[in-house]
Amino acid sequence: MRTIRALTIASAIVAALPTAAAAQHGRQFKDAWFWGVKGGGFVLADTAQQYKNYPLAGVEWMITRTHAGLYISGSQAFFTQQALTFRDPNSPADSGLRAIDLKNMRKLDFALVAFPGTHDRFHPYAGAGFTVAQVASATPQGPFGNVDQITFAQAVVHDRKVSIAPMFMAGGQARLSWFSVFVQGTAMVSQSDFILYNGRPWNIAYEAGIRYNIGSSIDRD
Repeated sequence: MRTIRALTIASAIVAALPTAAAAQHGRQFKDAWFWGVKGGGFVLADTAQQYKNYPLAGVEWMITRTHAGLYISGSQAFFTQQALTFRDPNSPADSGLRAIDLKNMRKLDFALVAFPGTHDRFHPYAGAGFTVAQVASATPQGPFGNVDQITFAQAVVHDRKVSIAPMFMAGGQARLSWFSVFVQGTAMVSQSDFILYNGRPWNIAYEAGIRYNIGSSIDRD
């Protein structure tokens, strides 16, 4: 019975695949709603101000019109790093510089995107917006001589682990039979009070993935 049920489900899926491919093939880029998944890398500076590469993964949505659209993305960069971002006034001057252990970063990207020209299958785009970034884990290193030092360190981490920063992006998307593929790059300009700053304001993400056209982004009567 289970075998028959499994074969029935598999047959239904196989029968539906050509229809899904045909529907995707017939859907145009403009006035569309795309859902996508992506992977890539995230570049940020360490305490020696040397840029390092770390893996990144995420999901995204793009709503298109003829020459412009809206882009929203949620992603996470995976890393283990340190930051030297503050001097503790409660510590001696020769040992006041505190290190903070950092792990991973989550970010939400919002951008208005422009689609120059008129194209059939390949669509270049560029955009600008902002990024909301949050370090997932930030732990100041000891030793701590008293409660005031611990409280100060925790307050600094709390104030500096989240950033809202300008973001710029550029990329291109190509339509295939089943879905669309894309490559893009984004650049976030970190503020000096962000815990990941480390003397270098630019953080770069390079990404590739697939987007699926789920249908029209406008009502058609």
